[in-house]
Amino acid sequence: MKNLALPRIQAMQPYSPPLDGRSAFDGLLLDFNERTLQPSDTILLALRQFMDNPKLQLYPEYFDLTEKIAAYAAGTNNDQIMITNGTDQAIDVIFRTFAGINDKVVIPEPSFAMFGQSARVNGNQIVNPLYEKDSLAFPVQSILEAIDDEVKLVVICSPNSPTGTLAPISDIESIAKHASNAIVYVDEAYFEFSGVTAIGLMQKYPNIIVSRTFSKAFGLAGLRVGYVIARRQHIAEMLKVRGPYDVNQVACCAAAAALSDTSAATSYAREIMYKAKPLVEKFFSEKEITFYPSAGNFILFKPDNPAQVAEILRKHGLLVRPQKKPNIQGTLRLTIGTLAQMKKFIYIYQESLLT
Repeated sequence: MKNLALPRIQAMQPYSPPLDGRSAFDGLLLDFNERTLQPSDTILLALRQFMDNPKLQLYPEYFDLTEKIAAYAAGTNNDQIMITNGTDQAIDVIFRTFAGINDKVVIPEPSFAMFGQSARVNGNQIVNPLYEKDSLAFPVQSILEAIDDEVKLVVICSPNSPTGTLAPISDIESIAKHASNAIVYVDEAYFEFSGVTAIGLMQKYPNIIVSRTFSKAFGLAGLRVGYVIARRQHIAEMLKVRGPYDVNQVACCAAAAALSDTSAATSYAREIMYKAKPLVEKFFSEKEITFYPSAGNFILFKPDNPAQVAEILRKHGLLVRPQKKPNIQGTLRLTIGTLAQMKKFIYIYQESLLT
């Protein structure tokens, strides 16, 4: 049978993260940067109440969810919010709205695979400045040098996965100023952990667009719900691309409940960032295991035998994520869980790999 797919699609490989069997794994899932606890009781109660009278036969209504998100994302109005089916859809809609076939896009590497995937589906020309080789610092100068009149979109993931690098707000401002005829897209999936946002720049730089997700600190990765924050005019254009029913009613119910009581997410993020992560950093430092500073709920580290370390940890009930992208070959990404979970990680690492 003749392959009728577009040539650029035929030339691609699917983004296939190692998901198979994870939900049945009898241990700690420290490989996908998910919340390591179930969602809050407030969210679970809202979902149970929804299922008492689900009305799943109806197309979804979003009610006042955009208003609740706008209130949470301080300094924004509800007409600056677009709800999406996870950040993946946000990425897809942003690329399709603002960058056409053969348009140039700048995507620093290594970063989240879906940026490049969306660009290739879109038929864009991709420029990949590299994070600094030794420090994995944000490559602001290389990005600025890559921006010319042909660039339509610049992608900044902050904190960046998998490196954990935070893009300084001053650097984002420099890029937005330099790329005045392009969209500067800032992915803030880990905002609840870093506490740093580019939203404050939007008034001065209308070319900035931000996306966030409920998948991380709120623990709704399985329901796929995120949102985009942008100037009203940009939201209006993106809504022409996003379908009217793309976010399901169950996800919206959970997201609304999450925003009705953010204390659980805040408490979780604080434990991760101020207790559990420092403990792991101290352990790595004492054992002279190379790691990279991270502003998210994960750490990239580089043991002597990464494949062996990953396999031994797996056998002891801990999944971590090997990395093979440019400048981070031979590293492992570790999701930071609760203090108790990280004490378990350290104990297993010490007993199975260092004794």
